[in-house]
Amino acid sequence: MNKSKSYPLLSSDVVQPMRKSTSLSDLNESDYYFEEFFEGDGNLGIVFTEDKSNIVVQKILPNTVASETFGLYIQMILIEVDGRDVTNMSFKRVSKLISKGWNDNNRIYLKFKKQIFPRLSKILNQFNLLKYYDLFVDLGAKDETDLEYIIEDDLIKMDMTKDEIQQFKKINPNI
Repeated sequence: MNKSKSYPLLSSDVVQPMRKSTSLSDLNESDYYFEEFFEGDGNLGIVFTEDKSNIVVQKILPNTVASETFGLYIQMILIEVDGRDVTNMSFKRVSKLISKGWNDNNRIYLKFKKQIFPRLSKILNQFNLLKYYDLFVDLGAKDETDLEYIIEDDLIKMDMTKDEIQQFKKINPNI
């Protein structure tokens, strides 16, 4: 059996099931973690960039291994590759580490840290809408003031129930 050549897509251009490290009720904790064993043929499909000495997911390419991974989002910060802490490694060194792991095995373990916007998570939690946190962040929300730009169509696309939309209207009555 011949293995197909697979290459991760890496970039140095600057352009961004969740597992929380401690109690889900601790809304002051600013870090969430996502870890996954990526495995398959073809491209890994994660484009990384360097941002303030962090290696960040800039883009997830469609029709790749990464695009089929639930819970991986842009702007996550890479903190581990195959169990090795990469927070103090250079972008070039981490790129080589990922390339080697993916090219040799078509399999790699990556762990990411995701910055949480505490004011946004707190307001969503108050109205039992915290499960939509990632979708609001994808729309550009970082705190409760950004929620005024959300329209009802956005909520429908999130698959919110009518009751949940009513809850959201308590946050933004202009919908």
